[in-house]
Amino acid sequence: MKKTIPIMLSLLMLLILCSCTKKAPSPKEKVPLSQEKQIAAILYYANEKYIETGDEELEKFIVVKKQIPIKNDNILLSILNQLKKVPDIENATTGIPSGIKFLNAKLENKTAYVDLSSENLSGGSLKEFFVIYQIVYSLTSLETIDQVQFLVDGKKEETLMGHFLIAQPLKNNLNTQ
Repeated sequence: MKKTIPIMLSLLMLLILCSCTKKAPSPKEKVPLSQEKQIAAILYYANEKYIETGDEELEKFIVVKKQIPIKNDNILLSILNQLKKVPDIENATTGIPSGIKFLNAKLENKTAYVDLSSENLSGGSLKEFFVIYQIVYSLTSLETIDQVQFLVDGKKEETLMGHFLIAQPLKNNLNTQ
């Protein structure tokens, strides 16, 4: 009897200690937002005032620095999908229509390849300008990207909407706009 009491107390203490330790999250549990992978990005959005007035003295773009959650380990697609969202910044809007679908985005030799679906890919020259250059300026703000090659349904095309040539990779020419 004297031996069973210390054994029982030891087992009881072990049980208490085991129940107090924090359980590791299982792979099926969601990771808290603070633990998601994120990237600090510089995003270029269309200036609503410029679109409304056409005043060439206004900046065409509003620059926004933002932490973006990385979805499916594809930084480029995460940035592109963020660009489609209207920012909560005064006079900033997206020039990328919600109907435009990004099929893929990848990086090879400092060139970002952005593949868009041909579906809903239409509009005037101003719309095409903002679609192209919101993407080019935002992606080339990353150290690893020098230029952007657009693809439509996986193939090189002459233009996206008929106004700007995209057959060759485009560089950030912001200072020449």
